[in-house]
Amino acid sequence: MMLRQVQYFHGVVRTGSFTEAAEECFISQSAISQQIKALENDLGVKLLVRENRSFHLTKAGEYKPMVKLQCLLMRQAYHPHRHQSKRY
Repeated sequence: MMLRQVQYFHGVVRTGSFTEAAEECFISQSAISQQIKALENDLGVKLLVRENRSFHLTKAGEYKPMVKLQCLLMRQAYHPHRHQSKRY
């Protein structure tokens, strides 16, 4: 699920809006918000600071590091056994 959560996060950052990102992803605004909170919990860091109807990125949520994380997750999704050690 983390890959999908990163995609949701990317959509929110790209559009600047939870509502617009949710519409693009065909989910509700509350669902996208919950998924980003779950991503923050999984990563152990706050990615966004929510203020009324706006947000800003934390240092951990800056765009470039998240793109790198998304690429890593996509690579793992396509090659799930590549990074596991072989046991004989």
